[in-house]
Amino acid sequence: MLRSKFIISLVAAYLLLYTDYSVAQQYRNSGFSKPMNLPFNLAGSFGEPRPDHFHSGIDIKTNGVEGEPVFAVGDGYISRIRVSPFGYGKAIYITHSNGFTSVYGHLSKFYGKIEAYIHAQHYSLEKSELDLYLGATIFPVKQNDTIAFSGNTGGSSAPQLHFEIRNTKTEHALNPLDFYPKEFYIDTIPPQINMVKIYELNKDFFPVTNSIYPLKKINNYFTIDTFIELENTNRFYLSLDGYDKQDASENKNGIKKIEVFKKDSLVFKYDLTEIDFDNTRMCNAFVDYHEMINDSGYFYNCYQLKNNSLQIYTAKNKGIITANNNDTFDLEINCFDYNNNKTNIKLRIGTFVFFEDIDTISYHFPNIPKYQHGVISLKHINSTQLDTIVSKNFKISFQSNTFYNDTYIESYPFPFHDTALSKISNIFFINWENEVPLQKSASIQFKSSIKKNRNKIVIVRQNHKGKETALKSTFDKTKFYANTKELGTFYLKYDTSKPLIEISNFFRSFGTQISNLIIQAKIKDNLSGINTYNGYIDDQWVNFYYDAKNDVIQYNIDEHCSKGEHLLKIIVTDNVGNKNIVQQKFNY
Repeated sequence: MLRSKFIISLVAAYLLLYTDYSVAQQYRNSGFSKPMNLPFNLAGSFGEPRPDHFHSGIDIKTNGVEGEPVFAVGDGYISRIRVSPFGYGKAIYITHSNGFTSVYGHLSKFYGKIEAYIHAQHYSLEKSELDLYLGATIFPVKQNDTIAFSGNTGGSSAPQLHFEIRNTKTEHALNPLDFYPKEFYIDTIPPQINMVKIYELNKDFFPVTNSIYPLKKINNYFTIDTFIELENTNRFYLSLDGYDKQDASENKNGIKKIEVFKKDSLVFKYDLTEIDFDNTRMCNAFVDYHEMINDSGYFYNCYQLKNNSLQIYTAKNKGIITANNNDTFDLEINCFDYNNNKTNIKLRIGTFVFFEDIDTISYHFPNIPKYQHGVISLKHINSTQLDTIVSKNFKISFQSNTFYNDTYIESYPFPFHDTALSKISNIFFINWENEVPLQKSASIQFKSSIKKNRNKIVIVRQNHKGKETALKSTFDKTKFYANTKELGTFYLKYDTSKPLIEISNFFRSFGTQISNLIIQAKIKDNLSGINTYNGYIDDQWVNFYYDAKNDVIQYNIDEHCSKGEHLLKIIVTDNVGNKNIVQQKFNY
């Protein structure tokens, strides 16, 4: 019997190894070439955590410049072209016959016939933002064909190429480095782990305390100065603050894999090899959300929250570690980067005193704030059920599985009316520190009978740093409605100000033999956000690209503007219909 079990385990291990090898070999046998004639020095790695999403590709550095030629990595056809102020900015998607799709983002310009086609589409549709799905016969490409030039459009923070490879059938993102020889990516530096955070749990597995311990290196491993003594319980989980660096890049990138062993027994492991876009928001449960939103770095959770369904974990009891009373034991943690460089951490844990009957509320919230009008309410949320928080004029509703774990939500209605700030409702604090992430949208209702400029009222969310975000709001005769994927402070507010337009620049570009006039304008809205932006030369529409991260729209003079004197007109509206029009004469 024992011999049979041993043989079965050997076969299972072999099949797993063979499957992993087969998949890796399939990727490398795809025959893809590089997307640029530049080394794989990365500004961003595959799968690294970002607020609300995992990074779904690699960001290849372009030495701080734009305009590097971008090539098709294999035969196929351009199946999608997108032009957006956000996200990938200007992007190309190529479908290949081998079952993969390659994606190229943050482009400055498309190449040749592709650029001409997109230019014509802008004017045919009179739209600056495009999302076009194309058939196989429109733009077939061969491997190494030039398709575009690198840039800094969309949400990028510096010139780079965002490069992805997806499984065409599942649309899951795969690690592009898996498709290339190992020598294309030089990294000999193991992950840098700075701190370990221990969460102690009560009998309901609710975190009631947490402590952060700096790590220091001793010999060839990291540890802390002394053992970690659990003060209140014998159940805990941990998270690690760290990052990975590449030899030729100073960027702090993601950690590919973490393993946790207790007495040589695996209790937790994640290995991030592909990304399902339907679940990418679960990155907020993959890392310590509190530390992330407070800009304290990325702490990688070595624990799988209840409703975190990412298929990346191997975990015993979801990574919760349970110890015997008056016990001392060792944890060993291994952190790996893509090139399998390893950082080893050793911790000694002691459980000398613990209390099985911790009162969750009084312990987790030892100093419940009191205001003139009452005490903050605490509501227990069962994460698998529907729930609501209701006050006199306010209601917020949660779908099942909105939260990643059972939790407590603080709420407090605060009477407020400030005409100077145009806040026209009570303020409702819903977790004023905003430290509980949501996977699904919560729906908000405000009752209000205000009739004056009712169409200019929006529901506003304010975060823990005081930043206001107007939610996309609708209304009827008695209520206002909106959805939110973040908790915070909510209230109604007027937006009666028209958007800002400042025509800031008329300048010439000498990048080619002829000089081209470029027109730039700064556009900005103070609350509800930009809805439409359009530019006209002598009342004829022209194409302005919107660089949202810099609040700039730009028109490169083209065939729709002849030599001579012209009248430029720019019209911008916000999301509640406030409109601004600015006109200016110019000579070309």
